This record gives sequence, structure tokens and C-alpha cells, in this order.
Amino acid sequence: MQQPTSPQHRPRSGHKPVKGVFSIESQKFLGIGGIARAGQRLFFYAEQAADSDQVLMQRLSRDFIPTGTRRAISREQLFTQYQPEPSIYLNKVVPVMRRLEEAVSAADGHRERQELFAAEFEYKGVLQLDEEHVRAAFGLGLTYLERQEKHNADVVFHKIMRIEAAFTPEHKHLFNEFGIQMRKLGMYDEAMRYYSQAYRLCDTDEHLLYNMARTLYEKGRVKSCRAMLAQALRLNPEFPEARAFLAYLESLARGEAAAEPPLAAAALEKPPGVLDEPQPAQGH
Repeated sequence: MQQPTSPQHRPRSGHKPVKGVFSIESQKFLGIGGIARAGQRLFFYAEQAADSDQVLMQRLSRDFIPTGTRRAISREQLFTQYQPEPSIYLNKVVPVMRRLEEAVSAADGHRERQELFAAEFEYKGVLQLDEEHVRAAFGLGLTYLERQEKHNADVVFHKIMRIEAAFTPEHKHLFNEFGIQMRKLGMYDEAMRYYSQAYRLCDTDEHLLYNMARTLYEKGRVKSCRAMLAQALRLNPEFPEARAFLAYLESLARGEAAAEPPLAAAALEKPPGVLDEPQPAQGH
């Protein structure tokens, strides 16, 4: 049996971040707070956190998929206590993760083309292998929302809330998109929960605040809507849609407003990666 990499062979500061598969004898893992049967060799997917010495560890499933709670250890601890397993990473983990991403991309394509039952089939296939796959879970939920299956969407919603990996900045747009679709179906409380999660991941996006303001308005919470628009304008004083919406609310308070708020005045312009709601059709 190979011995763990010695301290003098571990990567020094400045080397590229760790990403791969590592193993440890279960007796040693039990000794550092893990739970396993004695005599096992445990395999983990390791990925170094950005701009940090911390490495995030996840157990590998029988299908060689990282799963379960991520545990942070130091880079030094990784290279002194764990054994690198490059062949497992390259020959098992990388191919299966690539297949999952390809399947999710295919499902996304079906959903974009409104082939919703085909999308559901693909998303469920991914989730059978990796029940915590964030993109697949969101995609399945969005598919149900587009089919107006509120109950099924709500089941997926509660599942996503239990997925630890969902709550990272890279997924903020998924929370926003879920909120948009829920608002369109009149699921205002659920929409606000998703917008709130997106806000926790990114609290400096005026477009997200605008989406939240619109939902609050449709819930009849005009005062909260005004506060959200004001916050959006503090971030971007030249945000035209927010200014027009706030002006409408102010004229409404004076009894001067038109029958409908200016929600479809102009398309929102956003740089890549910024949260935004697709422009609603006139009269929506």
C-alpha cells in the first residue's frame, strides 16, 4: 500500500490549486473525526477554494460522483494525511462528471425549445446519478414551472433548499430565474424566497432588486416595493426602469397615476453575468 505524500513533497505556496481524488485509510479518518468502517479505504474529491489555503473535500459515491456535505481541510493536512489517486480522477471522476454536464446541457436545450417532457426525462436521469446536482435540480424545477405544475415545482424547491452546493455565487442567476417564473405564476411568496436567496449571494445587483420590487408590488406591498426601488437606485441612480417605476408610485400616491405601472417601458440592459428579468410583453 502506498504511503501518503510526505510533507516535503507537498505543493508549496504559489502552485496551482488542488483538484483531484485523494484517499485515506478509514482508521486514520476515524481518528480525525470521520465515520466509516474500520479497514475501508475512503475516496474523496478535493478542490481548493479560490484564494484560500482551504481544500473542500467530498466523498465519492459508488458511481464516482462527489456527493454529500463538503468538509474544509488545510492544504497541508491534505498532503500529509491523504494519498493522491490521479488514475481514479482521470479515468473515473472526470468522464462521469463530463457525461452529467453534457446531459444537463442537453436537458437545457430541450427546455429552451419547449420540449418540456424530454427536458424532464434528461434532468431526472442526471438526478438519479447525482441527487444533489444543482443545475439539474433547478432545471427540473423550471421545467415544472413552465408546465405550470406548481406542486411538483414546490417539491423541487424544498429539495434545492437542502443542497449545500446551491448556495454559491455561481448559482445566483438560477435563484433569480426561479423567482421570475414563480412570480409569473402568482407564487409571490415562493418567488420572494428565491429572490432573497439570490440577494444573499449578491447584494449589489440593481436588476435583482427591481425584480423583487415588482413582486412586492404585485403582492400589494407598495411601501416595501418603494423601498426596494430606492435601494436599486442607490446602487445605480441612472437605472431608467427603476426611476420610471418609482415615479409611477409617487404619482399614484398623489392620485395622478395611470392605470398600469410602467413595467414594460424598455428592455433592461445588462452586462454578461448580471441578474436580470427578461422584458415582459406589453400588458403582462
